[in-house]
Amino acid sequence: MTRIGLQPLARMLQRVGVSLQAGVDLRQVWDKEAQRGTPAYRHRATIVRDRIAAGDSLAESLAACSDYFPPLVRDLVDVGEKTGRLDEVLIGLAQHYEHLMFLRRTFLFGIAWPGLQLVMALGVIGLLIFVLGMIGGGAGGEPVDILGFGLVGGRGLVIYAMLVSLVFAFGALAGVALLRGWLGTTPLQIAMQVPVIGNYLQTSALSRFAWTLALTLDSGLDARHAMKLSLRSTQNPFYKAAMNQVDTALLEGREFHESLRATGMFPDEFLDSLEAAEIAGTPGTTMSHMAEDYRNRAAAAAGGLTMAATVGVWVTVGVFLVLMIFRLALFYLGTLNEALQGF
Repeated sequence: MTRIGLQPLARMLQRVGVSLQAGVDLRQVWDKEAQRGTPAYRHRATIVRDRIAAGDSLAESLAACSDYFPPLVRDLVDVGEKTGRLDEVLIGLAQHYEHLMFLRRTFLFGIAWPGLQLVMALGVIGLLIFVLGMIGGGAGGEPVDILGFGLVGGRGLVIYAMLVSLVFAFGALAGVALLRGWLGTTPLQIAMQVPVIGNYLQTSALSRFAWTLALTLDSGLDARHAMKLSLRSTQNPFYKAAMNQVDTALLEGREFHESLRATGMFPDEFLDSLEAAEIAGTPGTTMSHMAEDYRNRAAAAAGGLTMAATVGVWVTVGVFLVLMIFRLALFYLGTLNEALQGF
């Protein structure tokens, strides 16, 4: 199912939020939206416009587009409409997705050059497999196997390219499966214990959690619904798995910090701040400040993750180069030794 990208989503939320803040009628806003963007977006915007004209709420109209708009947007739009703060919710969501794009750009820009180096190194290895295999075979001697796996010549190049493609495809699939919880929460829980990766996963999830909790509490939403939306907004299966446990604790009359502490998933620093805020009666304000703090931490963690990925790529490239040099050196030393033994 097609889903709207982060950039067009953030821009749409900002446009609609600012328009509503300026007093423009919601139907007029979506009439203009139906004339913007890609054909896929215009199609969904037309559905939203028509549903609003028929008397549906914006949340119901967005839900009519299946999964084109993220669940978090649909849920918080519903909250905004019920509390009369739709414009604030939309602008807040726009800022939220802008931050997600910033983290993504920071990581991608950081690994772009090392990634290109890795691709170039793999390409050089493939070229050597082909060229040295052809030269060795054409001279009537043994082709040079620089990797030691029997990959030589044109056939070796094809097999090598297939293996590299499979490794990249498996890595990408494993990453997606891990983040989306397809493998359960245990692998993700293990990943969150890894220093650099775990720090990024935790800070980014907590920044989204704190931001959503602040927004829902300030809008007057009930505690259980606010907590469910906040845990869901982490986009992390590890935290979302605690929804039922936390909801049960809230039903028993426990405070937010008590319910979350019982899961063992949240850091003490976060829970202590939340406890102090609940005692002072300012959980919404405190969560808003904590959301900003954890956003900054997530940005720093993204930089650390980028550096770790960069070092990993450089080490991989270095290992490949060293192995090739040793293989070629051993081959030519063996050739010279055979030549000397002939005299």
